[in-house]
Amino acid sequence: MKFIFLFLFTILVFSCENNSFERDKRQLIAKNMIREKLKNIQAFDITAFKEDTLHEAPDAEFKNPIRYTLDITYKDSTGALQNKEAFVVFTPDGKSVISSQINN
Repeated sequence: MKFIFLFLFTILVFSCENNSFERDKRQLIAKNMIREKLKNIQAFDITAFKEDTLHEAPDAEFKNPIRYTLDITYKDSTGALQNKEAFVVFTPDGKSVISSQINN
């Protein structure tokens, strides 16, 4: 009987969803969104990555959206090295992208 309770407890603990996995998924989504905006690039790399919660959102539709800031480097179609900053804004639950942009 002890083993059955131990087995059920183990299944319960390991079946819980991990929040850090959600962060990893958002990071991959943010990277892919920015990479899709850039055309004919080579050697794409993210040099810095930051996650923030916006308490004063530019869009009043969502309260406290999540913003990812990426410092990116890549070679453009002419071979020149570019360093830029990109932003991807997610809904507060982190499941959908609101906007994305690339700044110089």
